[in-house]
Amino acid sequence: MIVLHDPGIIFLKSRKTAGSSLEIALSAFAQSGDVITPIDPKEGDDQVREKLGYPGPMNYEKSTAEVFVRPTIRDLRYALRGKEVVRYHHHCSASRARLHLGKKRWEQMTKVSIVRNPWDYMVSSYYWGNRDQGELPAFQSWCLEKKRLMNRNHRQYFIGNRCVIDRFIRYENFREDLLSLEEEFSGLSGLADNFSGMTAKKGIRPKSGPSVAELFSKAPKADRLVRRKCQFEIDTFGYEGPVLEKV
Repeated sequence: MIVLHDPGIIFLKSRKTAGSSLEIALSAFAQSGDVITPIDPKEGDDQVREKLGYPGPMNYEKSTAEVFVRPTIRDLRYALRGKEVVRYHHHCSASRARLHLGKKRWEQMTKVSIVRNPWDYMVSSYYWGNRDQGELPAFQSWCLEKKRLMNRNHRQYFIGNRCVIDRFIRYENFREDLLSLEEEFSGLSGLADNFSGMTAKKGIRPKSGPSVAELFSKAPKADRLVRRKCQFEIDTFGYEGPVLEKV
């Protein structure tokens, strides 16, 4: 998650949508009072940001006084585990971001997130989720077991039943949509070029592996579940599922 008070952008980072790469690219525009959350330390993305000379994580933690005066269950759980207690984290939900930013500031700023074809997203999640496995599980079985993943990005998109994102960046039209964002916010000039050189979390999905259509052709139950759980993405952005082959 990133908050840029000038030009007035809140970036809510969805999963498996090249969010880490955009997060790094946006960091270049941060100033001292802005919010930058750490990216997953296991992946080394913060080191990439540091090498580029971009500002790193700042203003995302809770103060000790804040934790003692009004601790949440999450705060206590983190403290007991010896983990850092934070206001914001890299996949912060929209509701949590609004809570800590305050309703007035939240409503004044433009909320931005990334959306992706849900079938392609599930294939990407499949390879990412099994990246350390020697043998990949059956795709349909994995999808049905992990069905909660299908609409998990709705935590960034929605508060209750209301979509709160003002500007969606389409994964399939990244450069076009980033250039449009630059036109609207002159303070983000160069963002699309910054992003074009990012490679965070790439290389997990095999280039020579089966296509989305091939995987879902053997997983018709998973296909039907995607159509049901990802109705927002399908209806709003016109995403179409793969043409399934007869198996």
